Amino acid sequence: MPERIAAPPTREQLHAVIGTSESRILAAPARINALDLYLTLSSGRTRPNRRWKFDLDALTFDVAALAADSDRVTFSGDTGRATALPLGTAAREHAATLSRIARSAQIERFKFGALTVGLSSFGALIHVPADYDLVDPIVVTYHVSSPIAFPRTLLLLERGARATVIVNVEANSGCFIADTTEICLDEGARLHLASLQCLAGDATAIDSTVARIGKDAQLAAATADFGGALVVRDREFSLDAPGAVLEQATIFFPDADGHLDISSSVRHTAGNTTSQTLVKAAATGHAIARYLGNIAILPHARGSNASLRDDSLLLSRTAHIDSIPALEIACNDVKAYHGATVGAIDDEQIFYLCSRGLSTEEARRTIALGFFETAIDAFPTAPLRESIVERISGMLA
Repeated sequence: MPERIAAPPTREQLHAVIGTSESRILAAPARINALDLYLTLSSGRTRPNRRWKFDLDALTFDVAALAADSDRVTFSGDTGRATALPLGTAAREHAATLSRIARSAQIERFKFGALTVGLSSFGALIHVPADYDLVDPIVVTYHVSSPIAFPRTLLLLERGARATVIVNVEANSGCFIADTTEICLDEGARLHLASLQCLAGDATAIDSTVARIGKDAQLAAATADFGGALVVRDREFSLDAPGAVLEQATIFFPDADGHLDISSSVRHTAGNTTSQTLVKAAATGHAIARYLGNIAILPHARGSNASLRDDSLLLSRTAHIDSIPALEIACNDVKAYHGATVGAIDDEQIFYLCSRGLSTEEARRTIALGFFETAIDAFPTAPLRESIVERISGMLA
């Protein structure tokens, strides 16, 4: 949990970790440069106030606890002709592929992306060759046993490739995890990417995601976050050529005293591109959450079609969710829409269901699950969808 260390790590402490590590992913000069960027970049987040208690620009964590040798990544599913490798192995055998994805994503532009690049010594590479249809989902599982970890997930789908990838993180109570997801989709590629994150009440999770979507490529991205003391996500999806499509679904549900902050940017850099963002959120206890969703349609991106829908459900009088949708439109001949709602469960709906024989708690659970249903449907497999339903039901009990 961020409060356990009195002050954020210094430049000297961060550099010292590099000097003692055996990382084979990046050379020391590149890691030092990334960490120096982390120290100079701003998180872009709200300063602490009467609701928000964390200063993300002075976040504290015990860098001395980094012990990547005890952490590992495993893969399940038939990969066929696709490549699914731990990042250390991929750095030796597929250095050019890693370099291509990293250059495309430039994840170091984000404060915590730079931190992860500088300190990461494990992760996963998923590479699907051209015109290959990966039938089975690839499940990437990070097994984190150290108190602090920095996994990186890099994905490349070449022209016409298709794949479904599910990313899981298994970690102990009190963990601090800062990860990156770096995605490159070539012409006509299709990727369904999903993650379900269930955290202990004293855990911290920070994610930086960048996706570059090429001509006629499609990305369906679904994430669900439950619990945690502090959850932060930075996402940037760039639709870089005509025909690019993004379908993004987000579920989050902080509880107790949890804080959650998601910033999502969808950039239409080329015309005749399409994006759809759906957010379903709830909060209970004294939880505080914010979703900032920005859609940017750049000059010369005529024919773009973008939408964002953000609905939030407050399940206690002391919970709070801010919904901040935004549009930046720099050309004509586009379609763009955003809408947001924040509210509580309607007492009349509860009364109606109770009149049909349900208890008050059963009525609340039924309404809440119905509220999340459209976002749950965006996840790729039945077991994953069932896990989300079970988690929501458990938090409503």
